[in-house]
Amino acid sequence: MAQPAAVKWASDDQVEQHSVPATVAYHLLPGVVILVVAIVFVPVAKAAGFPPIVGLLVGMLFGLSIQLGYLLWLGWKRNGRLSLARVVVYRHRLPRWQYPLYAVATVAWGAFVTFAATPLESAILKTVFGWVPAGFSATTAADAASYSTYPRTILLITFGSLILINGVAAPIVEELYFRGYLMPRISRFRWKTPILEDVLFALYHIWQPWAYVIILLTMISYIAPVFRKRNIYIGVWAHMSLNLLGNIAFLGLILR
Repeated sequence: MAQPAAVKWASDDQVEQHSVPATVAYHLLPGVVILVVAIVFVPVAKAAGFPPIVGLLVGMLFGLSIQLGYLLWLGWKRNGRLSLARVVVYRHRLPRWQYPLYAVATVAWGAFVTFAATPLESAILKTVFGWVPAGFSATTAADAASYSTYPRTILLITFGSLILINGVAAPIVEELYFRGYLMPRISRFRWKTPILEDVLFALYHIWQPWAYVIILLTMISYIAPVFRKRNIYIGVWAHMSLNLLGNIAFLGLILR
């Protein structure tokens, strides 16, 4: 990736500002990479006896590697070493006890949103995206049924990998890239910044557009505090808690 040209200096965050086209591109391109790689590897996963979601996990590894690699490259250019200083910002300190509170609030709100919006998500997936192979999604009880034919060992390997990649690695890397690097560089939009970030982050999930409503309504619950407090660790705590609990709950659902 080439470094985008700065268009304005934001006095509040003291970082260069990206243009709107650059902002959109830098949010969406990693998602496109994930989708393309997933499409390539889904048949490979199925041929090996694994569910299609394994192809998506391979795509996520590619996408996350690009995000982290780009940040490290910028850090090397700016600092002369592998450092995220002056690249990833929003590291203002907070009392440690506040982090789990934000995480609990996000999980509670996410559970409510998921419960309320799952019928809509299932309807969209069934009617608009009915061509998506069974075993590519892992969010609802309906999805769980598509894994019933796989051996237990295959499921443990698959969802153990999902927990590590989607539950641990993705929240860390995505918060560094999206909230620590990209969001500060659109801070000139002031109160509209977290809303814009929420929309673009939802669109980044191009591999699961049927979940856009849930992603939009859930992620704003911690994206707004990250922006207001200028603290990406709120996002890491909340994002990781949300993904881990969701992945573990889904694994329990298919193994019961």
